[in-house]
Amino acid sequence: MKARKVAAQFAAYVWFENTQKAEPSEQAKVRFMKVNWEAFLPIAHDGLGRLLIKIGAGRSARRRRRKLSHGPAPMAVG
Repeated sequence: MKARKVAAQFAAYVWFENTQKAEPSEQAKVRFMKVNWEAFLPIAHDGLGRLLIKIGAGRSARRRRRKLSHGPAPMAVG
């Protein structure tokens, strides 16, 4: 996914979340983001999008590593 699109989607999500009087549901926030992200392209920054992509990729890698490990490694007695 392109960095600028990710930044625009993030901007749409946050804007919607912060402008509603009542707390919107997660589904409502995501729906708004998917429909309206293009309106936020003029303010989207590539650097923010790249950062968000890196954060998302790092989270996935940590989750995979955690699932693979089965606790602390046994200590060598020697």
